[in-house]
Amino acid sequence: MSEKIVTLATLTYMRAQLLTAMLERNGIECFMTNINRMKEGPGGVNVKIFEADATKALKVFDDFRSSYGKQKEVAVEYMKTIRRIIVPVDFTTHAENAAYYAVKLAATLKAEIKLINAYLDPMGTPQSYLESYSYQLNIDKVIREIEEETYHSLDAMAGRIKSFIKEKEIKDVKVKYDLFKGNAVDVILHEIEEYKPAMVIMGTRGSELDKFRSFGSVTSHLVEKAKIPVLAVPKDFDASQFQPPERVLYATDFDTTDFSTLRRLVSFVKPFNAKIYCVHAALEEAETMDELQMKRIRTYLFETMDEYNIECGLLETMDIQQGLEDFIEEQQIDVLAVTKQKRNFFVSLFKPSMTKKFLFQTHIPLLIFQSRN
Repeated sequence: MSEKIVTLATLTYMRAQLLTAMLERNGIECFMTNINRMKEGPGGVNVKIFEADATKALKVFDDFRSSYGKQKEVAVEYMKTIRRIIVPVDFTTHAENAAYYAVKLAATLKAEIKLINAYLDPMGTPQSYLESYSYQLNIDKVIREIEEETYHSLDAMAGRIKSFIKEKEIKDVKVKYDLFKGNAVDVILHEIEEYKPAMVIMGTRGSELDKFRSFGSVTSHLVEKAKIPVLAVPKDFDASQFQPPERVLYATDFDTTDFSTLRRLVSFVKPFNAKIYCVHAALEEAETMDELQMKRIRTYLFETMDEYNIECGLLETMDIQQGLEDFIEEQQIDVLAVTKQKRNFFVSLFKPSMTKKFLFQTHIPLLIFQSRN
């Protein structure tokens, strides 16, 4: 929070959206304030940036003003790309459940979703799998059969989701799907680069497996490598009863990346008008340092996002897992948000003894942001 935040411009809401899109496209972190009061009188929406980015941002702003029509087209196209969601599916019930969650979320965001499946190429399997001479002679036929069967399964799932959209009269949501050959994590990462979605939504098996494995190997590897948010939907979360998130819990460990994550979290939940609880769980009585750190976050949020509904506080408890679990239940939290900070993130933040209960017995989606300095 040592970096000073300044207002680059005050514009109408639409132009502020376009300018922020252009700034982000040029790698400049920015956010809008005064959105909730934009209709109450003169003024407008403030576009804020870090003072350190001022020179570069002013150049973008000058280009934006001097060629507004052309820049508007580019900005609008960029805004379309950030309204995209990738949903990896493997035809399990929890994967399809996540797809329905993505549809409901996309309805509010006016986003497009893309279902993708990666099927295993037999040529990439161990030689022991191919030791049969007759099997090797028919390998091309086997690959075609696998591809055809997988495509039919993907097409059928997409059909069910489109029927669901039609039945529920959901508007402004387009569904695409595609099939790829190869390793699931590599395929998803490649599609993130090509399709340029805002996030990935995945289903997890939850409490079917024990401890850390319950998060799922594909999901955990993707979280480690992806550069965009990943939203994990537990199998036991009933996506058919989905309601737009009204209460989001951000679990902070007082890392310097909290400020960047909170700005992105505000952007994510703004269409839902959701309340954010920024909470740090401390064992028993909170230490003075914890209180100072939380005051620091409150001050930052008040100075930069004073109009948004965010509540900060310390959760004093003798058992962190139980305390957070009770908080989620008492406040009826819809989504838990955290920041991935390092490679052993899940092991360090959620000890194995806590993972199963805290992440999956609460039955709420987990939104993981990648850390930014």
